[in-house]
Parts: sequence; C-alpha cells; structure tokens
Amino acid sequence: MHTQSLTAIALLLAAAVICGLVMTRLRLPAVAGFILVGVGLGPSGVGLIQPSNSIETLADLGVLMLLFIIGMELRLQSFRKLLPLALGITLANILVIASSVAVFAFYVHGEVMGGLVIGYMLSISSTAVAMKMITDADEKNSPAGRLAVAILVAQDLAVVPLLLITNGLGSQSGESLFGILWRLALALGLLVGFIGLLTRIKSFRFPFDRYLLKDFDVGTLGILGLCFLSAALSGLMGLSPALGAFLCGLLVGHSTLRRAAEGMAAPLQSILLFVFFLSVGLLIDLQYLRDQMWVILAALVVVTGGKTFLNWLLLMIAGEPFDLAVQASLFLSPVGEFSFVLASAGLAVGALSEAGHKLAIAVIAMSLLASPIWFLMARLMHTLILSHAKVLGFDLAGLRLWSPAPRRLGVNPDPALAQTRPGLDEL
Repeated sequence: MHTQSLTAIALLLAAAVICGLVMTRLRLPAVAGFILVGVGLGPSGVGLIQPSNSIETLADLGVLMLLFIIGMELRLQSFRKLLPLALGITLANILVIASSVAVFAFYVHGEVMGGLVIGYMLSISSTAVAMKMITDADEKNSPAGRLAVAILVAQDLAVVPLLLITNGLGSQSGESLFGILWRLALALGLLVGFIGLLTRIKSFRFPFDRYLLKDFDVGTLGILGLCFLSAALSGLMGLSPALGAFLCGLLVGHSTLRRAAEGMAAPLQSILLFVFFLSVGLLIDLQYLRDQMWVILAALVVVTGGKTFLNWLLLMIAGEPFDLAVQASLFLSPVGEFSFVLASAGLAVGALSEAGHKLAIAVIAMSLLASPIWFLMARLMHTLILSHAKVLGFDLAGLRLWSPAPRRLGVNPDPALAQTRPGLDEL
C-alpha cells in the first residue's frame, strides 16, 4: 500500500473521530459529523477522497448490517400491541407525502415518477438520528419515546416494499406491472410469515450455535456470513437484499445467538455505517449548495416542519393526547438514512433525474444536520405554549380529538418496551 494512501486513511479516521467527538459534545448525532467529514475531504472540499465503487459497496454493506441489527434487536412480542398504530401512521405518511410531492412535481416539471420517489424518501425518518435525540432527551422509556421507536421500526419495515416499487417505476427497469406486484406480494408474504411465526416463538436453539460461540473471530465471521448470505439469497429471488438481511436479523434475534451476535456485529456495523454516511458527504456538492441555497433552505423548512406537523396531526387523529403527539412527532422529523438508498435506486432505474437526485441528497443531508437543532427549538416552544396555556386555565397536554379505547400508549404502557433495541442509540 502506498504511503499516500495510508496518510489519506489516517487523516480520514482522525477527522471522523474529531468530528464525532465534537458532535457528541454538542449533543448532536455523530452521523452528522461523518457527513461533514465526507464533505470536507471529498471532491467539494480538499479532494483527498473521491467517490469509488469500493466505497459504494462498503456503504451498501453498512445498510444491510443496519437492517440486520434492527431485525435482531426487534422483540416482536413487545411491539405487537403498538405495531398496528405504528404501521397505520407509517402508511398514512407515505400516502400523504408521496401524493403531495408527486402532484407538486407534475405541476412544476410535468413528471410524476420522480415526485413519487422523492415522496417515498421524505416519508422515512432517520432511526440513527431519532434514537440519539430520544436518548439525549431521556425519553427512551417514556410513552412518547416508545411510540416514536415503534413508528421508526414500522418505517424500517416499509423500506423494503418501497424499494421494490421504486425499482419498478423507472423506464430502465423493463419490468411489467404484474412482475412488480408479484415481487411485492412475495416480499410482504415473507415479512408477514416471519413475523407471525416468530411472534409465537419466544426463542429457539440456532443450529451449530456452540461452534459459532466457541471462538469470537469465527463467530463474527459466521454472523456476517449469515447476514450477507441471506441478503444474497433475497437478491437471487428477485427481491431486495435488504429484505433478506432484515429477515435474517429477526431470525437470529429470536434464537440463542442473539446476545452474542449483538456484541459481534456492533463494531463492524459502526465502521460500515461510518463509510455509509461518509459516502453521503462525498455526494454533496458545496457549489450546488451555494447556488441553490434558498431553494434548499425553503425545501428543508417545508420538509422538517411539514413532517413534524403531519405526524402530530395523524397521532391526534389516532386519539393520542396533545403532549404525547407533539413529542413523538418531533423525534420523527429527520429524514432517514434509508432515503439515500431509495434515491440511488430511483436514479439507477431512471425514475429520478440527475437534478432531482442532487436536490434530494442535499435536502436529506441538511435534514440530518438540522433536525437536532429543530428538535431543541420546537421542544422549547412546546414547553412555553403548555406553560402559558396552563396559566390561562387550559390543559393542552391531555387534549384529545376523541376518546380512544383504554389500550393506548399513554394508558397502561407495556414495560417490556423499555428493553427494546438497546444498541441503536449508540449509532
């Protein structure tokens, strides 16, 4: 290896550590620092790192590992009462945002497909950033925190069918409507089948687990092999590799391998996710940000504020109290890391133009950077409104649009949810 390459890698790692520590000190997600590293060291910055197929491949592996760990840490027994509400909120988000953006794109640019893809991207929230905000706000075990986590899980589940739909939208996909519907039905069938089966099983003994647990190095390779083998099989079936990684995570998470697999996979996941967010930073064009600053800022305000308002409105319609709906919706404001995957898929099949892809990447990246600040400002405003309303004799905190059934998150919460997904707050 050349000395120049070693120097570049050393500078990259040093910059990542410094930016991560600074962001953590500012109580902001470390992933925001990783994006800034990509911007600063990439083509728009000093030009030390250039986008390459190797970085893209590692970034894709990071996404697969994230889905694998999400599936592994998801305890279906704990979420079975919350998932119907979370899935309903997720579906409503996708329908409202995707249709709104598609209509806007049609009237402005005369196209619908690109608007649909961008709508799908904007409807997904960031698990990594949201979990950081929930932890910093000490809301992990609160009703609002548990509801937000349930919705995040539902949105992670929605990524798989959204990828299938996106891959079938473009003119370059060459796939019939029947083929898209068949693959979508197969994917949903596998998801429902796995969830239904594992909900009835508390735990099972994983084959050859004693050999995998005997040696840490062999076990780590075995866990990685399971994740990527499942992703490859899913891809060979014509489905998204992300689906295979998630289903494998569900399987491992309900087996005797779970506890050991979490410890083995977490360090590799952190490295691969760093590469993923680094690759996002490499895609950001600073000159484009300067030229389109006002357009991007306007889009950012509409997206962040609009997502917060929409989630608040949907939760209120679902019968949740005002205070809980506001707090949960603030956690869901950042656009998700999986949105970059949807953007790449849309660009690859021609459903999303180069200009639309560049604008979407800029808005999503800025959303990840700005959402923690938006959260702090909006939460302060929320506290002030509640305190002033209380002085005037109004109880806004417990206000509901209608009285729901006794089983709601604010009434008789499930204590088992406090133990769900313990590792994601460290991303």
